[in-house]
Amino acid sequence: WFDHTKAISSPGYAPLIEREIPMVRDFLGVLYQSLAKEGAKARGGSYYTPGRVVDEIVADHVRAGSVVLDPCCGTGQFLLAAAENIADPANLWGFDIDEVAVRVARLNIITRFPGSNCSPNIYCKNTLLAFPFHARFDGKDIPLFDVIFTNPPWGVHFSAAEIAQFQTLFPSIKSNEAFSLFVAKGLQLLRDGGCLSYILPESFLNIKVHADIRAVVSKQTRIRRVAHLGRIFQNVFTPAIRLDISKEAPSEGNSFIAVKENHSCEVEQSRLTENADHVFDLFTGEEDLAIFEKIYRRGHLTLEGNADWALGVVTGNNAKFLSDHRDAHHEPILTGKDLRRFIADAPKKFIHFRPETFQQVAPIHKYRAPEKLLYKFVSDELIFAYDDRQTLSLNSANVLIPTLKGFPVKAVLGFLNSSLYQLIFQKRVGALKVLRGDIEKFPFPEITAADGQRIVSYVDTLVSAEASDDRKKHAFASLDDYIMGLFGLSSAQKAYVIANARVSPKRMPFK
Repeated sequence: WFDHTKAISSPGYAPLIEREIPMVRDFLGVLYQSLAKEGAKARGGSYYTPGRVVDEIVADHVRAGSVVLDPCCGTGQFLLAAAENIADPANLWGFDIDEVAVRVARLNIITRFPGSNCSPNIYCKNTLLAFPFHARFDGKDIPLFDVIFTNPPWGVHFSAAEIAQFQTLFPSIKSNEAFSLFVAKGLQLLRDGGCLSYILPESFLNIKVHADIRAVVSKQTRIRRVAHLGRIFQNVFTPAIRLDISKEAPSEGNSFIAVKENHSCEVEQSRLTENADHVFDLFTGEEDLAIFEKIYRRGHLTLEGNADWALGVVTGNNAKFLSDHRDAHHEPILTGKDLRRFIADAPKKFIHFRPETFQQVAPIHKYRAPEKLLYKFVSDELIFAYDDRQTLSLNSANVLIPTLKGFPVKAVLGFLNSSLYQLIFQKRVGALKVLRGDIEKFPFPEITAADGQRIVSYVDTLVSAEASDDRKKHAFASLDDYIMGLFGLSSAQKAYVIANARVSPKRMPFK
């Protein structure tokens, strides 16, 4: 390695070398990640896994005689942790496409086993393409592994040539999502009964594009555990989960534990295969299921084919086009931060609306509709606001114009902001983005004109600038009760919805 880097001037690094080395297991890895550019890490989907998470995975799965692989090993963090349980370095394998990281990982293993004259089984290779099922490499047989663990890259952009190869090697994975391909590859390299434990984005659980890998996992493996980890990666908004599966056909009646914060529940695996798109609605309990069954069994309509949708304005450069002050050429423009349930706060940004200068603009008539709903796009709860002033919005506040037969626009607003619909979104969707495809599946019961007007009367109070907070609170409680009554929920079920739907007070139209 020194031969390859002899042009580097070591005196320039003296201040760094003279620093006291922190007492962490993978100091070289921490140093390398610290020096790596944030943009490069984001493009490669590469982020350093917290040691606590690594230790828990190793403690759960690695035994003294285990043969283990990290297919995206980076600087060897998982392998170093496994080395505390494994005495033979020959049982530790790792691959990665980052040459510097691989060299660091090899050094880590060499120094971890100072009495062994070993050549670590860690190589700079593309795991997805280099090893078809079982192979021989560098004079060694690559085994089938007892345990495969990793934090695979997320959201990598592959070349056309790589995608063509993936379609041949992994025909069941249509999305070409990196972490999905690594799950499929891991299953190829596991022995029968072996365990795979990966850190994945929360979107694995429910986003439609990942239905392909969910089908593989739910139908072809035995799920052992799914744990919600939260936002464990610095500068990454998406929460993570831990998925533990074993390479064996799921047995009839197999169940597993799903964990989120201080809550855990037992989930029957067969239920996941029956869900649309094999969605992992893990934190849906028996009471939730009973409520949802009652809702969806009742005759209903959906917004699919019964609404116009539009993305808010994409300027391409907000700093250039948005102003904090209004002049003769500017008009207000709303952002997602301006939205509350039912209403929008006074806009804080202004724009000179010249569509030809922006990156992307929807048909103008959708922004200028006499009535429309604006919804916060990046959110873990439903936040829909009413607009009848033809106000512009940025793409953090998208547009919905309902055309549902028998439903006034304000009635649709009432349903979407109700506690019942919050529960549906949080339990059945559970995403950090409000996507059109999810909202189009929501059930709207068949209502009479009188029902519609009753709901509109509550919404009118909630959007009114003159109504007191007490009147608005009463109107929201009445709206909730009326909507749940339309679905035939019992008093106990209504109480359950109110108690379990997460409704942020600061996003309500009252204090």
